[in-house]
Amino acid sequence: MRNERTGKYIRLIRKMNMKKLLLSLLTGSVILTGCLETTQEVTLQENGSGTLSTTSDMGLLLGMAKQMGGGAELENAGDKAMDTTIYFGANADSIPDMSADDKALLKKGSMNMKFNLKNEEFKTKLNFPFSNAEELQRFNQLTGKMLSLAMKDQMGDSPMGGLGGQMPAFSSFDDYFVLEISKGELKKKLNKEKYASVASDEFLNGLKEAAGMGIPVGATYIFNLPRPAEKVEGQNAQLSDDKKKVTVKVELDDFFEHPEKFEFKIKY
Repeated sequence: MRNERTGKYIRLIRKMNMKKLLLSLLTGSVILTGCLETTQEVTLQENGSGTLSTTSDMGLLLGMAKQMGGGAELENAGDKAMDTTIYFGANADSIPDMSADDKALLKKGSMNMKFNLKNEEFKTKLNFPFSNAEELQRFNQLTGKMLSLAMKDQMGDSPMGGLGGQMPAFSSFDDYFVLEISKGELKKKLNKEKYASVASDEFLNGLKEAAGMGIPVGATYIFNLPRPAEKVEGQNAQLSDDKKKVTVKVELDDFFEHPEKFEFKIKY
């Protein structure tokens, strides 16, 4: 079944700018723009601090890459494999045009990357401790630059790494929403003013083209609460039986057609 589905995607993608689209897909899910299924899990403490964990599995797309227009170049990577943890603090100071406060924030984060071209394995897990909602939101906005540098550093000698300069500017679903955490309340709402400019977002619109060809693009947000929820509002918000976990599942089409499906309000 996997080979049949992959073959269908390959035939469709060959009609497009494959190299640019593929690069967007392979790196996009790392910062939760979505590629196959990406999961972002936030665990909250009573004081509003917590931890963020984002996991992505892009093995299917890596297999597609080996069979498409850039496949011959990728095969030259041979048995290249890695299982490494990247600490953002090692590279944060080298990022140009970034404030000292933002660099200090990025230094808290890390990412584990497992890459094996032969076995078609490409998995990432990002971890970040935060003190408040502002740090969490800011971190989501900054990781594009950091991940770009980290992946170039780790994969710079591979054919994929050499294509990094062709990527459009990174962006994320979270760039268009405001997440607020106050005592006993968690709320996510659309930034309508920013969303009005989404048509010019080259990165997310590239993923929209992929979704239009049948490639599954979605995201799952999980919020672990410090105590049971009293009330949960939101079209896609689902509360667990013990009332301490809220799950919001969305698709890329929701972002462009029904962004309100990303919104929720949780009282606990």
